[in-house]
Amino acid sequence: MEIRMVGWGSPLMAKALELRREVFVSEQRVPLELEIDEMDETALHFLLLLEGEAAATLRLLPCGNRVKIGRVAVRRELRSMGLGTLLMKRAIEQAIREGFSEAVLDAQLDSMPFYARLGFFAEGEVFMDAGIPHRAMRLKLA
Repeated sequence: MEIRMVGWGSPLMAKALELRREVFVSEQRVPLELEIDEMDETALHFLLLLEGEAAATLRLLPCGNRVKIGRVAVRRELRSMGLGTLLMKRAIEQAIREGFSEAVLDAQLDSMPFYARLGFFAEGEVFMDAGIPHRAMRLKLA
């Protein structure tokens, strides 16, 4: 297993995008035009590889002194193995190294316990994104 930071032009980016299509577009029925967006080109992407294959991915988007974590996806048959936790911890470590004071994300309601175990706190009301209920969550880094 290895976790790699992946830039937009990297050959590994195609693996990350294919995994996102599998999880969000095929499984969750998110329209492709909402899943892949213009922010992908400037985001810092992380890809967890298991035996050379994409197992989990996410992206970081700088927003002032905060970093927004998004597009967190783990291959269906590999869920509940701790891969998402490993990937999130690596991304949070990177955010701390880069000097961000907090991390924010929009969690699907059924994923909130996962993020809470990582120290994120929910805030605000439930809102819909791509037809899926979400809630904002925040983690102080400094």
